[in-house]
Amino acid sequence: MKVVQFLPNLEPGITATLALEFASELVKNGHESLVISAGGPLEARFRLHGSDFISFPKTTESIWSLRHKSRLRKILTGLNPDIVHTYGRLTAFLAWRALKSEPVTSRPKLVPLVDKPFPKSYLNKGFLSGDGIIATSHGVAENLRNSSAKIVENSVEVIYRGINIREFDREKPVASQWQLKLLNSYPQLEGKNWWLMPGEISASGGQEEFLHMLAQAAAHNEDIHGVIVGALMDDDLRYLKKLEGLAQELDLGGKVTFLGERRDMRELYATSQLVFQLASEKDENAKYSKEAMAMGRPVVAYSGGCTGEVLQNYFPEGLVERGDIKSLIQTSLNLLNKPNNSNPQEFSYAASAGKTIDFFQNLIS
Repeated sequence: MKVVQFLPNLEPGITATLALEFASELVKNGHESLVISAGGPLEARFRLHGSDFISFPKTTESIWSLRHKSRLRKILTGLNPDIVHTYGRLTAFLAWRALKSEPVTSRPKLVPLVDKPFPKSYLNKGFLSGDGIIATSHGVAENLRNSSAKIVENSVEVIYRGINIREFDREKPVASQWQLKLLNSYPQLEGKNWWLMPGEISASGGQEEFLHMLAQAAAHNEDIHGVIVGALMDDDLRYLKKLEGLAQELDLGGKVTFLGERRDMRELYATSQLVFQLASEKDENAKYSKEAMAMGRPVVAYSGGCTGEVLQNYFPEGLVERGDIKSLIQTSLNLLNKPNNSNPQEFSYAASAGKTIDFFQNLIS
């Protein structure tokens, strides 16, 4: 099977990393992997993992990008792939327009990946017209079906995005030097049970609810210490000051620590007692929850969105209805010292790639 992945660029990030890992799995399984993109720092790694790279102009989400349609058609005709797998609304739109005039019996199958609900737009016709569609959650799949009468039940496959379980390896011990360095920098963490809140810090990130919950939970257990980790959205220092002020108002001085953005998430998961996902906007990736569960950590999250779906399948004990602060506190206290025994292989890139390859082969046959 010859598979072309078409994505805007190869900059480090969730999309390009997912495409890279999938390309590697394709080659491992004896398939041919090609990538069409404007390029970027990850280009060399695609080549190293056995993919051929075809350069394509950088495009923006605009109808003017149609000027590249003929060029893309020429590339795809020359490659003659079995599958064209797109990432993003614009790539799906361009691929659809490039292949639209080709005979149905001879053109490749178009399979867009859709990772979030999109507002109505003519550009949506690309992924709504796919021969098959991969949705990253059931919520996204439902949104797609509601968007177009053309989409039938069996044309949308829900495949959760994978994570790097080699990085989040629960069997690997945490180095004592790491713990010593962290405690030297943050001595207030020593001897405490850490409740970890990872994710982008913003008004929709759930940090305010986490602080309110923490204040009440700490009244039941004085060993609890909240740890908030993540980048500050748009460098909004005013919002960070607001969170710090709220912590003081809730009498959480000395009971919560803001660590900022970190690169040692594996160690933080491993040494935390609970991990929380309370964002008010639906998370269609569930990245932090899957990483935490791969590390054997119990996760507490609101139902709904991709995180809620993942927990429903693998750790339903951690699910709470949005806005129910009393249940949030009780669920968290009930999960103290309770490990998550889910199989980390379920969250791997390999598992996600295997399901995607099977879907492609079913489309072809």
